[in-house]
Amino acid sequence: MPNIVEWDSSFSVGHGALDKQHQQLLAICNEMAKHVGGSQPVSRARFHEILNELTVYSRQHFHVEETLLLEMGYAGLFDQETEHLAYSEKIAEWAFDATVGTLDMQKAHAFLADWWKNHILVSDMRYRPLMESQH
Repeated sequence: MPNIVEWDSSFSVGHGALDKQHQQLLAICNEMAKHVGGSQPVSRARFHEILNELTVYSRQHFHVEETLLLEMGYAGLFDQETEHLAYSEKIAEWAFDATVGTLDMQKAHAFLADWWKNHILVSDMRYRPLMESQH
């Protein structure tokens, strides 16, 4: 089974709502893993549906996270927004590839699973002290 990322309490960023959103994002990536490498059309179609779900949910999450960080006066907000934009651009590229039938599902899933894990454990951890000081 490809690159499953299970939630661990060490992934907590110190804010319950953001942690729940991160858990949901990882769950979507894990659902995607079930459909990677499937040669059946249903599997490919489901993979594309999940990619769309991940796109929509990540957009919502980024908005919530960025709004919260702005309200808290987080100094690293620009870097956070830049990472989110780069991610969104990559997803848009994959959506196009999926439309024309050239998407490499295994590469896409590996990137997504690693990106979310690393984003949470590195970039998001930078704001954890701020979150913990506010709660």
